[in-house]
Amino acid sequence: MEEMCQDFMRKMQAAAAKGPSLEDVRADMTPHGRLVSCSYYASSSGMQCNSNTLLDISVIVADGVQRISYTNKPAFQSQTVTVYKPKQDVLAAVQELTERENLAAWSALEYHDPFPCTDCSSSTSVSLTFDDSSVGGKSSVRKTINVDAACQHGGGDVIQQFRDILETAVQDSEVLSKTEYDTPNAGLGFMGIMGMLGTPPTPALETDLPDGAWRCGKCGCASNTGRFCTECGAKKGTPPIHYEA
Repeated sequence: MEEMCQDFMRKMQAAAAKGPSLEDVRADMTPHGRLVSCSYYASSSGMQCNSNTLLDISVIVADGVQRISYTNKPAFQSQTVTVYKPKQDVLAAVQELTERENLAAWSALEYHDPFPCTDCSSSTSVSLTFDDSSVGGKSSVRKTINVDAACQHGGGDVIQQFRDILETAVQDSEVLSKTEYDTPNAGLGFMGIMGMLGTPPTPALETDLPDGAWRCGKCGCASNTGRFCTECGAKKGTPPIHYEA
């Protein structure tokens, strides 16, 4: 019965897909230069006390050396931020996958939620930043892929490969620092109150934001486009909370 329900859900979501297909976007052969950073970001929030979750795996180059920032906040637990020095060329592995699947073009995929939920929210994305100066473009071009859209259009296996590359690199990396943050709002349930009090900062390694987006000073969410943070509710322009590693 469970398998039948899952199959029904997959068919319903696939039927709800809109916009260009995966085959259409793969045909867009816009050239890109060297990959200079990438990330996998997933978050969810709801009404229950401390039920919010966060996973942010970011890879950038700092002083000529690759670094991985791994932020993890399971439901009902504290948030940890670990910075790694990978032993392998993670960006090269991701670029190989990106070129093979024309992954940058997947940013054009659109998601339609056939079962909208009003008492909780979630967001999952993959970001790729290229130095396109070698192909006549800008030195920093960021492409953000909606993971739900990619899965809805049949590209979930490629997204899983992307995440596996990052997770495998983390397992074979040197730990440079690890910080754990207590959750100050564990006794409060409503997202509006949580946003007023703020959440522990995410010391993710900074990358260029997409056009029109801004990074929240309280929780570090970098996909905001409105007046308030979609993750913690903080107002745009709220100064970051300083912390010591």
